[in-house]
Amino acid sequence: MNVGVRYLAQLKLTAGRPAEQVSVEAPCTVEAFIRELARRHGASLAALLLTTDGQLQPTVLTFIGDDQASGDRLLRDGDVVTLLTPIAGGQSLGDQERALYEWQLSVPGFGEQGQQKLKGSSVLVSRIGGVGGCAAYHLAAAGIGRLVLAHAGNLRPSDLNRQLLMSHAGLGQPRVELAAQRLRELNPFIAVEAIGENISDANADRLVAGVDLVMSCAPRFEERLALNRAAVRHGKPLVDCAMYELDVQVLSVLPGKSACLACLYPETPPAWQRRFPVFSAVAGTAGSLGAMEAIKILAGLGEPLAGHMLLGDLNEMTFRRVSVQRRPGCAVCG
Repeated sequence: MNVGVRYLAQLKLTAGRPAEQVSVEAPCTVEAFIRELARRHGASLAALLLTTDGQLQPTVLTFIGDDQASGDRLLRDGDVVTLLTPIAGGQSLGDQERALYEWQLSVPGFGEQGQQKLKGSSVLVSRIGGVGGCAAYHLAAAGIGRLVLAHAGNLRPSDLNRQLLMSHAGLGQPRVELAAQRLRELNPFIAVEAIGENISDANADRLVAGVDLVMSCAPRFEERLALNRAAVRHGKPLVDCAMYELDVQVLSVLPGKSACLACLYPETPPAWQRRFPVFSAVAGTAGSLGAMEAIKILAGLGEPLAGHMLLGDLNEMTFRRVSVQRRPGCAVCG
């Protein structure tokens, strides 16, 4: 028989969809149905639905239609089951998640409350190449609840010297799908969505509106500026990461509070070229710094770079913070 299921709150993020149809054998109780969902979706959903000893989570509410349903209720063909996790007080952690994040939970000022904030957050990562791939890896490892990866195109041999989510076995395949699969393997407790598109004015608003923070890691200024415009319009924090040769820079934009990318670059610099010298370690440095900045903003940890740009010279191994001011008359945030 066919039974529908609607996922609400964190379950929707973890399942990667708001609803689905599931074929099960009759007779089937609500409890057996939930166990089947946990089996099909793996550890990430199972951690929300079942306790560590395999019992149904008492905090998960189950409804059939408008009526709350007990675990021993028999399902009928065509029933629609709605599953709801608690939504007040942040996203709670399961025992497996506490074990996974044990070392970072001990960071002063972070703790379980900070981890819950990360679990309840969503981040768009524009491009998952040398910079964005490294950023996405660290965000997944840190436990960001939902990652949306946007990158078009298939993997080429020249990508492999810096795009560390990739492997030779993936040559010719869509990069964004390869990256999403690798991140799901790294952390089964998060949801990862793969969008086979590069950012443009045509899709920026749609993608930015659905997340809590934007990671801008594209090499092209057109994409970075389009993301900046959308982030400011929607009031979403943006972390812009860039590198060239042995130089890195990171800028955080808090709309309405700090300078945006267009305050520095009102339009695409005319001399900028798509292809430029790059070491993987330099791209990874930019991505790692940007990921930490995103984690800080989402968890309320430390002081964000808003109003400053971090500049790194890896040739001399020096870093400095420079002040950046909102530009009067900026067409984006002025």
